[in-house]
Amino acid sequence: MWIAAAAVMLVFVLGLASAIGRARKGQWWTAGSVLLPVLGMVGILLGGVARQSTSFFWLGCLFVAAGFGAEAMACWRTRTPRSEKVVQ
Repeated sequence: MWIAAAAVMLVFVLGLASAIGRARKGQWWTAGSVLLPVLGMVGILLGGVARQSTSFFWLGCLFVAAGFGAEAMACWRTRTPRSEKVVQ
């Protein structure tokens, strides 16, 4: 159990570091798309599976789904051409 918890925390710390790096660059949707699924994974594995709590399990699933939504928004914002205003 302790090895699994340590592995989950390692993934959480690495995901948090990646999200902080993205947020510092101003890429908020990408930061959310990295952080939300990692938080969901922690909730699912440590709260839902290890402690057999259905509320933590479903909360983790909600975070993962929100992370996929943030990933879609990040993809949409980077792929959509923005209209540049010409300054004269």
